[in-house]
Amino acid sequence: MGIKWDSDKGGRDKWVKWLTERLKEAYRVLKPGGHLVMWTYPRTSHWTRMALDDSGFVFVHNLIHIFGTGKSHGKIVKSSTTPEFNGYSTTLKTSYEEWVLVRKPLDGTVEENLRKWAVGALNVAACSVAGETGQPARFPGTLSHDGSVEALQIFPYAPGQLARLRGDGAPMNNHVYGKMNHGTVPKPPRVDTDPSSARFFYCTKASRSDKNDGLPDGETNCHATVKSIALMRWLCRLVTPPGGIMLDMFMGSGSTGVAAMLEGFCFIGCELSEEYFAIAKKRITHAWASRVGLTGPSVFLALKSSQLGQGNIPPKKNT
Repeated sequence: MGIKWDSDKGGRDKWVKWLTERLKEAYRVLKPGGHLVMWTYPRTSHWTRMALDDSGFVFVHNLIHIFGTGKSHGKIVKSSTTPEFNGYSTTLKTSYEEWVLVRKPLDGTVEENLRKWAVGALNVAACSVAGETGQPARFPGTLSHDGSVEALQIFPYAPGQLARLRGDGAPMNNHVYGKMNHGTVPKPPRVDTDPSSARFFYCTKASRSDKNDGLPDGETNCHATVKSIALMRWLCRLVTPPGGIMLDMFMGSGSTGVAAMLEGFCFIGCELSEEYFAIAKKRITHAWASRVGLTGPSVFLALKSSQLGQGNIPPKKNT
């Protein structure tokens, strides 16, 4: 994107080494079984995975978020010498962003790790996909979308179960498996008025005011990759235990911190840019103020430098 923090650090090997050094600090302070969620820029996503692997993390999932507000950052060909290629582009329109979900190795089994460290599994109950009125929630998946028309058009028509399942225990013949009985537990169909398969996935429907919420009138958030607060809140709930501490080593304009405050988590953010740091502090403070009267801890620590490895991140604690 032509921004200093987006440089390739001198090529693949230097970039991976640079990121690995910082991720090892995250690994150091993270409890066994703790999760890390990292947004990846498409151009360097494969390098990010190399650094995560070199840092000792264990891969869990790729998380895909589909949105309709993307645009192409490529070059459109306009040339009098090659008119037959006019209108060609060097890239496509960006329609999704990818997050890598990894975990620090467990200390024993999942159950043992949860008892000792209170982390090691994902809080799927707090991140389930809401069903329609009267219908149970759905298990969350690795795909989410922003509810925009462009995103919804990607999903096919899928009306789901249309009739009641037979459950009378009556015998039936099956040419493949031989004789068998119908199930004995009747299962009525779910009543879904929305026929799109988009209903199976989490929808983040973010407000347009997300970017500048908390900033004084006349000030705008100049960060190039501001994240949806609704999406960040979902990710925070997914990987953080109640009352837990969240660390964002590349805080940017503070979207993770805002989400942490709104969800009742503690937050530590590190940011190299003085300009982004000032924006983040205002946004996070505003989010904290909006939570007055709610339960849970609401403490955040913001560091003006991301020089990890020099004692900036507090040592690991058991609580």
